Amino acid sequence: MAKLVVISPDGVQKDTLLRAINTLGRHPDQHVQILDRVVSKEHALITFVDGGYWLQDMGSRNGTYVNAERIPGRTRLNDGDTITLGSTRCIFVEGDRGPVGQAAAKQVTINPAFNHETAIRARLQGDDRRNREFVPEAMIPDVANLRADYEKLRVAFETNQDIGSVLDIEQLLQRILDKAFEFTTADRGVILLLNERGAPEPRAVKHRKGGSEQGQFELSQTILNEVMNEHHAVLSSDATIDSRFGGSHSIILQGIRSTMCVPLLFRDELLGMIHLDTQIATGVFTEKDLQILSVFANQAAVQVANARLAKRAEMEAIARNNLSRLLSPNLVEQVVKGDLAMEKGGELRQATVLFSDIRGFTSMSERLAPQKLVSMLNEYFEIMVDIIFQHDGTLDKFVGDEIMAVWGAPVHQTDHTARAVRAALDMMKALADFNRFRVANGEDPIHVGCGINSGEVVAGYMGSTRTLSYTVIGDTVNTAARLCSAAGAAEILVTDPVYFALADRLQYEERPPKEMKGKSRPVPLYRVTGLL
Repeated sequence: MAKLVVISPDGVQKDTLLRAINTLGRHPDQHVQILDRVVSKEHALITFVDGGYWLQDMGSRNGTYVNAERIPGRTRLNDGDTITLGSTRCIFVEGDRGPVGQAAAKQVTINPAFNHETAIRARLQGDDRRNREFVPEAMIPDVANLRADYEKLRVAFETNQDIGSVLDIEQLLQRILDKAFEFTTADRGVILLLNERGAPEPRAVKHRKGGSEQGQFELSQTILNEVMNEHHAVLSSDATIDSRFGGSHSIILQGIRSTMCVPLLFRDELLGMIHLDTQIATGVFTEKDLQILSVFANQAAVQVANARLAKRAEMEAIARNNLSRLLSPNLVEQVVKGDLAMEKGGELRQATVLFSDIRGFTSMSERLAPQKLVSMLNEYFEIMVDIIFQHDGTLDKFVGDEIMAVWGAPVHQTDHTARAVRAALDMMKALADFNRFRVANGEDPIHVGCGINSGEVVAGYMGSTRTLSYTVIGDTVNTAARLCSAAGAAEILVTDPVYFALADRLQYEERPPKEMKGKSRPVPLYRVTGLL
């Protein structure tokens, strides 16, 4: 899981695991409370969207800074980013990078080196089919080739058996190194994965003597560049005198005698590299070792890709689960994909709002037992909400027996008015079917009235930092609610904006204008009977 390392002005450090929605501020109700007098009560918000974490300032007086730069809006967080709020620093630690990965980064240094164009001892191209395919038995020229192919199959089979079910990325990388040490004579090994900026980062380290925590060592940028740029597997039998790496400071400094570095390729995408070396003797690694390690790396790359996909799926599932408590299903998907931002405030939208509620619900609740009343409401809501979603509407809220839905927000829809009216008509048809079923079972029918209005609304996430709800507000919404109150059983009432938007397509009966609270003049009403 991703976490935030909070460092107070006096140096006290505290780690907090991040959720899908995380509030930061001075108030004790904040998920990450920051006891800093210049930090606002509700200072910033971190949300998980589209597989990553995003930071947004919540209108604080002193601002929010990432890597010493004030952020004007939402910004995506990268592993290691420093967030500054007042005198407090917070370090963002990426979700799939645990203590092992951090330890590897501290042990390994990548040194820049000069690139030389002279030949190296051995190179295998990433797309070399000899590394991945096997010829028919009749075409094998000698026993040596047969043994080589057998060894490749053995390594691939054992690798799959050993790491095929591991989905924790840090555990997987360490298992890959352990396996690599079984079929090579390497003294040291490092697995590097590319970060979001395409730079290699050490994520797992192993020493043959002393486990994974012995000593500090350097890797040559020269060797890594060859693998990264060309997607080649590289073998240097004596790196200290190999003309390809002549003058490379980090190789000479440590006296590395034999080195193998192979790419982790998944569907032609470079995920990282496996780097093995030894300081025992010249020529320890052979071309056969390089071929076998390349086969092993192909298998390992598949598992690394699978682990990343599994981690992303897990994080998205957590986000969906948390967001589903606040938002309707279509909104959840858009937030997870990054199409919508979880932020307070609102924007002006042209939208259509629908209200419906049950007529005579108070007397019905007096007659029915509580359990039966709840069961009836759940059945009713299930039918009505399905129809709202079928017409791409957003369920705003339930208020007792009342349903509020909106079209045109948060997703723009040019035909939002028609969608809302068609949904209302389908809701009345479905209710008639539901009532026939209820009457056949000796139960009372349900009678519903509906009001629809169209116009400008303010749409956005509103509420406290602990509970944000997407909703729409404004005169358009208030008028729709009052229309619903004025509607009789099985009636759908609309106003002029709906009437004019649908022109001659609307089938209706004109009703006498009605006085409404907040309106200086009576409001013209139309009872909808159909839509062409």
